[in-house]
Amino acid sequence: MVTFLVVLHVIICVLLVVTVLLQFGKGAEMGAVMGGGGASQAVFSSSAKGNFMTKLTTILAIGFMVNSIVLTTIKSKESKRSLFDNEAPVAAPLNSDVEALDTKAIETKPAETQPATEQQ
Repeated sequence: MVTFLVVLHVIICVLLVVTVLLQFGKGAEMGAVMGGGGASQAVFSSSAKGNFMTKLTTILAIGFMVNSIVLTTIKSKESKRSLFDNEAPVAAPLNSDVEALDTKAIETKPAETQPATEQQ
């Protein structure tokens, strides 16, 4: 079942990309892609082409979203474990380490400057 849904998801993705790329934007004409034959122009006339491609894009987008939700719910019910279940917890620092850091006085010695000798 999951394999079928994943294959269907890939097919929907490819078809969605193709339909979006075949649509024409403002001022761009994609009529040359469809060819000059009479049969293709009868199906994809100037006004019907936009309506058909828009409806097809909408249907594919809805199918993509529904398929994504179905795949997510199936896979989430399948596995109840987290990736982080086997991770070791982060240990808090030992009390002796904290006390040593608090009581340790970091003394910084000012850099000793040597008198500059003039080179001639």
